[in-house]
Amino acid sequence: MFCWFWKIKVLPSAHVTAWRVLENKIVTKANLLTREIVIESALCCLCGVKLKETNHMFFDCRIVWLVWNLCFKWLGIFSVTHGSYSHFLQFGMCNVSESVNLGMGSIWIVVVSEIWSHKKMILFKGGGLDYSEIFSLTQLKVWSWITYKFSYVCFSYSDWCLVPLDCLISL
Repeated sequence: MFCWFWKIKVLPSAHVTAWRVLENKIVTKANLLTREIVIESALCCLCGVKLKETNHMFFDCRIVWLVWNLCFKWLGIFSVTHGSYSHFLQFGMCNVSESVNLGMGSIWIVVVSEIWSHKKMILFKGGGLDYSEIFSLTQLKVWSWITYKFSYVCFSYSDWCLVPLDCLISL
């Protein structure tokens, strides 16, 4: 899995954030509590229900799930898994080219990175989470990275938004 993960061409900051999520090394309220660091509240800042730990923060929170749900609908993925490794692995496909899987992996990495960026913005600058904005930024960033990485790309941003798998297959 990590061979595939590190082949994905995204910004290093997004790559490292996603790797830290996979390894449960991201700073969460649950991780701070295990280090006996006093915090105001251990509840999720978005839903206010569950202890803020990595799986909840990126995959299980009902607010974050809206982001993933948009992404799954866009890509045509119809499965539900829990946990960071299995969640990442469902973005790999059988019987497709490596470039398709690298594109799918970059989508997962960008979603995780955008969730992290938006949560930091909420905590440190105040504001709210706009799940449709996270999804739209993901579409734009992955498209721009793919068009930069593969100079021969011949699909437009609108094609990318409408039929992403067809665009990845054309790589």
